[in-house]
Amino acid sequence: MTKPYLVAITGGSGSGKSTLAAALSKAYTKIGVSIFHEDRYYLPMSHYGTALSVAEKNETIAKINYDSPDSKDAELIYQHLHQLLAGQTIDQPVYDYERHDRSPDKRHRLDPAGLIIVEGIHALSLPGIRPMIDLSVYLHTPDDLRLARRIRRDVIERGRSVDGILHQYLESVRPSHYKYTHPTMFEAELVIVDEGLPARGRIRSDTSTIERLMAPIIEHLAKQGLQPD
Repeated sequence: MTKPYLVAITGGSGSGKSTLAAALSKAYTKIGVSIFHEDRYYLPMSHYGTALSVAEKNETIAKINYDSPDSKDAELIYQHLHQLLAGQTIDQPVYDYERHDRSPDKRHRLDPAGLIIVEGIHALSLPGIRPMIDLSVYLHTPDDLRLARRIRRDVIERGRSVDGILHQYLESVRPSHYKYTHPTMFEAELVIVDEGLPARGRIRSDTSTIERLMAPIIEHLAKQGLQPD
């Protein structure tokens, strides 16, 4: 391959994108895989104003729709993807969900690889990514499964209340999904239906399901000369 092959995987929140990307990464260790998580790129609070008081910050956070592409630092995403495709190492921002801001002293180093997987709810919604994509994948998962996974993740990993999760889901997550993410299903090269992919961190619990979901991607990559281990 003269340049890295870029696969974009999108789908609603809780659809299993990161789990699928991780499984693919394990299948292509000889080629090398870099997973580009789009949700590292939420805009910093400085974008909305400097020296905000606690009250002003909380008011600003309440108004931000984190499920809209406008919440992402699109220009930095484009810049970093171009650098990866050019064979350069990048230092991604680390987003602190408790502070609702980027961590000031942490970065995630990501090296270039033969296969780059971009995963996120806006992987196909941000127009600047599209010209770089070699394969676009939409992971279609029923709403009830996605919501159940989101509740589990946000309660366990982010310490949020179920009431708060449901309020956000009904106010912004669900409507934004059908406005921005769901329409890209009709533009994706591959649409993969997931009726029960294991939750994040439980990849080994149902290998048959994961293998089934990976199969069309592996088949496509094989036609491009990219063989799994």
